[in-house]
Amino acid sequence: MNHLHLASAALALAMSTAVHAAQPQVPACEAQSAYTPICGMAPPEDLELSPDAGFLFLSTTPGLAASHQSRLRVMELASREVTDMVIERQATPGWGEPSCAQPQGAIGAHGIHLSKRADGKSQLLVVNHNGREAVEFFEPISDGKSWKAIWRGCVESQDGTMLNDVAATPDGGFVVTAMFSFSAMKDDPRLEQLLDGRATGYLLAWHASEGLQRLPDSQAPAPNGIQVSQDGQSAWFAAWPGSGVWQYDFKQQKVVSKIALDFLPDNLSWTADGQLLTAGVPDAQTFRRCFLSHDEFCPSTSVVALIDPLKGTRRELMRAKEGALYGASTALQVGRDVYVGAFAGDRMLLIPNAIPPL
Repeated sequence: MNHLHLASAALALAMSTAVHAAQPQVPACEAQSAYTPICGMAPPEDLELSPDAGFLFLSTTPGLAASHQSRLRVMELASREVTDMVIERQATPGWGEPSCAQPQGAIGAHGIHLSKRADGKSQLLVVNHNGREAVEFFEPISDGKSWKAIWRGCVESQDGTMLNDVAATPDGGFVVTAMFSFSAMKDDPRLEQLLDGRATGYLLAWHASEGLQRLPDSQAPAPNGIQVSQDGQSAWFAAWPGSGVWQYDFKQQKVVSKIALDFLPDNLSWTADGQLLTAGVPDAQTFRRCFLSHDEFCPSTSVVALIDPLKGTRRELMRAKEGALYGASTALQVGRDVYVGAFAGDRMLLIPNAIPPL
């Protein structure tokens, strides 16, 4: 969550207010028995697997030292080479709100979500903080060597909140988390209100026929990552400083279940067998310390967990000691492996054979 997707809502602030701190010595990039670091990149805050399963789509954050530019990137899995994603603009967008104009300048990418539209075309939704709070619609296209993104439209938010993560709904719309109001954050420089567990944000949903609307009774502590259930009847989202993953039922229009965790979950992703992967930092004190220090390599334990939403249970896949990763923010299944992204530092982690075979 940060752009912060920075895995946290506050990281959004980091994009715009962080002081450029002197870069410390880069920690060693050394494989361990439980994981392998992949280093030398801007912080990969959110991840999606390309339709051909040969690449990762990355949204990168400014990092805790604000030394990077938020943008979309592509990593080839075979070579682990990371490049900027080429973005092309479509003169006649066709997706999103007809009145939403093309973005000016680069895309300040935060949360991303890949899905397939009713016509079979791939769709990449991107939360954009650059110049406005909006969800941008892209169509990822492969040239056989890499991937580019064609801008197809957008939906702009005007409610004064920072958007964090987005997920498509089966009806062609989307649901997006609104973490906090910008006005409230300006009065909370030490993040006390953001991190104490109070409700600071809510969910928004967009449909072509109804526009962007706040979902009733969806208030939660800094809503972060979000995914929609396969049947399209509910959304699962990370109540980040509340240390939980909550289920919102679209028909009942309320939160119907909560799964408690012992860390701060950031982004969410579905596994092949219908479980949720999430990653995060251990507690609010760790996040506050790292955020206020602007230390790109701030020591932080990294936690990755697998959640069974039907049983309401969770299983820890990894709890890496300080120095393995800097601000764990997302986990994504690729085959039996799990890739773990972060909102700071210079690396992601690969956990081999983390997912049992089906």
